[in-house]
Amino acid sequence: MKRWLIYSAVAAALVMGGCGNKEGEKVQTQASTPQSEQRAAPVKAAPVAKPEAPKPATKEAASAPTPTTQEKERAAAAKEEAKAEANKITETVTETAKKVEESVKSAAATENKIDAATLFTKCAGCHGAKGEKHALGQSNIIAGQPKAELVKKIEGYQKGTYGGPMKGVMKGQVAGLSSAQIEALADYISKLK
Repeated sequence: MKRWLIYSAVAAALVMGGCGNKEGEKVQTQASTPQSEQRAAPVKAAPVAKPEAPKPATKEAASAPTPTTQEKERAAAAKEEAKAEANKITETVTETAKKVEESVKSAAATENKIDAATLFTKCAGCHGAKGEKHALGQSNIIAGQPKAELVKKIEGYQKGTYGGPMKGVMKGQVAGLSSAQIEALADYISKLK
């Protein structure tokens, strides 16, 4: 009886599926003949479809296509290109910063540059335009003296620790000079001839 049901089901499936080939007709004929007249034919089991792997739970993962090797290579190339561009920008910014820093230093040096010749005009009244005179007939000629010696003397006049009878006069003359001005003035006087 079970066979009869199986054959009937197969025949119905073939007829409904539109299978009009000779084998379909044989099955239909066999299905309509009594069971006793039918030969026992082995029934092949229909292939069982394997269940699909479970799909990702998130919408993003479900909708995101898997990248191909070519897409991965393009992404890696784009990443390297972006790194190279970032390095170029960093180098450009660094170079620009260095140039700006140099410009600022140069401007500051120009701004703070001490005009030693102008400072010396105060000295020239007693020591001569080229430092060639004995000031008030009592001092040594200052033109051409070593810079270090001149710095030491001027600083000594400022502190009141150097000088003879003219110490008081010189202290008033050099009182307002900064260290940088003293250095510039001493350098200027040491080069006079």
